[in-house]
Amino acid sequence: MKRVAWLPSLLLLIVTLHTCLSDVESNSTVEALALLNWKASLLSLTNRSVLPSWTVSPGNAQANPCGWFGIHCKGDSVSRINLTSYGVKGTFHAFPFSSLPNLEELDLSINGLFGTIPPQINQLSNLTYLDLSYNQLSGRTPPQIGQLIHLKTLHLVQNLLNGSIPEEIEIGNLSSLQELYIDNNQLAGSIPSTFGKLKHLRLLHLSTNSLSGSIPSEFGHMESLNELALYKNNLSGFIPPSLGNLTDLTILQLYENKLFGLIPEELGNLKLLVFLEWASCNNLSSLQIARNNITGRIPPELGNSAQLQALDLSSNHLVGEIPKKLTKLTSLTRLILSGNQLYGGIPMEVGSFSQLEYLDLSANRLSRSIPETIGDMLKLYYLNLSSNNFSLGIPRQIGKLVQVNELDLSHNMLSGEIPTQFQSLQSLSTLNLSYNNLSGSITIFNELRGLVQVDIAHNELEGPIPDVPAFQNASIQELEGNC
Repeated sequence: MKRVAWLPSLLLLIVTLHTCLSDVESNSTVEALALLNWKASLLSLTNRSVLPSWTVSPGNAQANPCGWFGIHCKGDSVSRINLTSYGVKGTFHAFPFSSLPNLEELDLSINGLFGTIPPQINQLSNLTYLDLSYNQLSGRTPPQIGQLIHLKTLHLVQNLLNGSIPEEIEIGNLSSLQELYIDNNQLAGSIPSTFGKLKHLRLLHLSTNSLSGSIPSEFGHMESLNELALYKNNLSGFIPPSLGNLTDLTILQLYENKLFGLIPEELGNLKLLVFLEWASCNNLSSLQIARNNITGRIPPELGNSAQLQALDLSSNHLVGEIPKKLTKLTSLTRLILSGNQLYGGIPMEVGSFSQLEYLDLSANRLSRSIPETIGDMLKLYYLNLSSNNFSLGIPRQIGKLVQVNELDLSHNMLSGEIPTQFQSLQSLSTLNLSYNNLSGSITIFNELRGLVQVDIAHNELEGPIPDVPAFQNASIQELEGNC
């Protein structure tokens, strides 16, 4: 009798297990058939067939995509699709958004996808990673992307996306977002202030678009930001002092915009800055603010950015002297201050730039003599001091720069003979000493066998043409105006 009593329970368990297994098989089959439907709409950018492993065996009623190329599963459900650089061409028209409820990562970068990003993308509600970079996707960025609240990484680099970044995108709702790359597109309009709500964002790249308006002061609320790239847009107005709140910032790139006004002193708070193309910060590693309309003086506070490796403030309207405090930037490898209205001399402490490899101070109003300490920058391979008002002689210590490859001292008021220590510059390939008042013999250049290009025009130099290729191949214009 007990066995009879167990029978209904046993039958119920068998039915339940069968139902569960059928559901699993059904789910994987639905996903497989939906992906095959999208595959049928794709072409190949190469001669190979499109996704040959995406297939179902004839006569097999069930299909499981988990063994297909580029497909990763959790259990029997697709959780990740990675077809980066696979060479597929097509659209999202047949993409099975509604059939992939458990998809967490989608990487279709570096392919030939075109057309628009459809609003149905919001059906991928568990998505944490989306990379559609380096395709030919066009149209507007759908506001529905703002509904992907679990998204941590969004890369849309190098497409043909246009229009503005709409307020409706509710970008501030993407509270988990850590990386946002939308650079190299055709975006226009202003930058939404709602970006300030992205407290976990570490990397923000909006460069090489046609964005206009001002930099939102709300950017200062993105307290986790490490990199901010806004270069090559049409941004205008002042640089917001609130950027000084971004104490984890290592890269700040604002060059080739229409920014104006003073460099905020608050940027001196960015202690981690490593790369600065226009700015100052303490974690900042790079600051690029070249080719804007920035005025005023270079803030001495930039010298607090101890991690700074690159500083580019070129082609602005900066005035005043080069702050001595900048020489505290002992990690600096590139310093570009050309194309401003800086005056005074080069600080004697310039030799502190022990890691400097590239120095361009050309096209300013700098004067006095070139300091002897310039010879202490032993890693220098590029030195351009042209189009200034430097006077007196070329310091013999310049011969210590044995790694220098390009040297331009043209268009100054330098006088005296060329130091014999020039013979030590065996790495030198390009030399321009034109339009100075240099005198003496040019036979010193016979030792510079690696010299490829030379211009010594309009000095008071004399002697036979050196037997090195640079002089033998020089034009009349590069040698004229001498004794």
